[in-house]
Amino acid sequence: MLDVVYEEAERLLRGAMAEAGAEAEPALQEPRAGYGDLASSACFTLARKLGRAPAELAEELAGKIELSSARFISAVEALNGFINFHFNYSELARATIERVAAEGERYGSGGRRGRIILEHTSANPDGPLHIGHGRNAAIGDSLARILRFSGYEVETEYYLNDMGRQLAVVVLGLRRLKLDTSLKQDHAIAKVYVEASRMVEESEELQAELSELMRAYEAGDESTVREFREAAEYCMQGIRETLQRLGVSHDLTVWESEFVRSGEVERVLERLSSSPCARQEEVLYLDLSGFGIDKELVLRRSDGTMLYATRDIAHHLWKAERGRMINVWGADHKLLAEQLGAVMRILGAPEPEFVIHEFITLPGGSMSTRKGRFISMDELLDEAAARALQEVERRRGEKDEAFRRRVAEQVAVGAVRYAMVRVAPEKHVKFRWEEVLDFERQGAPFIQYAHARACRILEKAELPERFEVGELSQDERRLVKLVAAMPVTVDRAAEELKPSLLAAYLLELATAFHSFYSSVRVLGSESEAFRLRLVQAVKTALANTMRLLGIPVLEEM
Repeated sequence: MLDVVYEEAERLLRGAMAEAGAEAEPALQEPRAGYGDLASSACFTLARKLGRAPAELAEELAGKIELSSARFISAVEALNGFINFHFNYSELARATIERVAAEGERYGSGGRRGRIILEHTSANPDGPLHIGHGRNAAIGDSLARILRFSGYEVETEYYLNDMGRQLAVVVLGLRRLKLDTSLKQDHAIAKVYVEASRMVEESEELQAELSELMRAYEAGDESTVREFREAAEYCMQGIRETLQRLGVSHDLTVWESEFVRSGEVERVLERLSSSPCARQEEVLYLDLSGFGIDKELVLRRSDGTMLYATRDIAHHLWKAERGRMINVWGADHKLLAEQLGAVMRILGAPEPEFVIHEFITLPGGSMSTRKGRFISMDELLDEAAARALQEVERRRGEKDEAFRRRVAEQVAVGAVRYAMVRVAPEKHVKFRWEEVLDFERQGAPFIQYAHARACRILEKAELPERFEVGELSQDERRLVKLVAAMPVTVDRAAEELKPSLLAAYLLELATAFHSFYSSVRVLGSESEAFRLRLVQAVKTALANTMRLLGIPVLEEM
């Protein structure tokens, strides 16, 4: 709803600038607390153009703004070069509540158009997802939800690296070691991978066999292909179970080897070999220094085998024909992302966009799948569910066990997903249980509880069709403004590819609602009809935004 208010403020400001014979972008923004509801910094731009003081220009323009045609702006003032707008909260409250009621689960959605191929998670099939993969999956799945809600056609892709050394080690291990079928599939594969890695490190003979195994798979040897495929699929069954628990799914699984079998990789090599950047020595590589990248990109080894990057170039050319490309990659792939962008420019193809996320810090040091030292997402979710169950039993001990366990699982999933996305992707996450499962201040349970609290209020009264908007309290104004802000916040998250913006919005909305609940009586008050409708609007905004981040929406906790 704030989108409409922004449009009105922009129209008023442009009218005043036209009357004054000046023109600049309105540059609307959130002001500091106590300086109105919306501010324009346009006078600072105009001052440079006209050689006048910003404060003087702001006074002049504010005096020319005509409010007789305004519905949502009640007052305008100039202050220190800014033009500050004050909202008509009665009109904003009515319009927001009515729009939320009319749009329901679609409130906050947008009208963007286009097709997006969104790649995320894409962990190697050598063991279970660890917490780094979990952050990738949470960011990627949230982005897919946000972009779809904003109007895009989105296809999510899991790019399966079946030609890397890791899967070859697994296959070699499966030839010599017994698979522990009592374990979840991905954990069983990890056990084989860890032991086989140790064996390969200690044996030159096995190292040679491993190299031959990789060559045979790349050459398409039928029995070797079957071994690799079966091993990868076995591991992926376990990975998909974990993703399903997290509420994550993919529309498409793309096997890396498909681009070798189809001849696409060879065609890419032919095209790049004739590039001025190509160099042939012991290996074939690209000199990308002309693109500001010091590290050369090796395309083919001296033994004739190709690298992951070579196959990924073919993969991205295929994706480029199908839509806008967005990749969610870990920070360890920053260099490859830069190199890939440069290669796509060389080939005259669209470049992919990247959401690069940093890592998660946990007590206990660094992780390594090869050495068997990692914290899996399964372990993390189990621990979160166990801790959540303790809290649910403390608060709702009278409920039956099925209820307590169901709520604990939903709280755990919400808490973990929220912890993964609440921090901007480019920043490290420090995983602290006291914050992740915080029911009182900053975790997802705090947000889920706000929604459940709204449901509890609405259960006790029939929602009125008609309501009057009187003088609003500070808490009511804050809630109205936040509910009205949901569409523009979703749109900004889609534009900037940052689910963290919605995580911050959710926390602010939940905090405002808890404050409202503590300070304002709803049932039995003179403003009961309005307040019930406001609670309903808050409930809808909370639920819609929670679904975009994959946080389970609970009606009772």
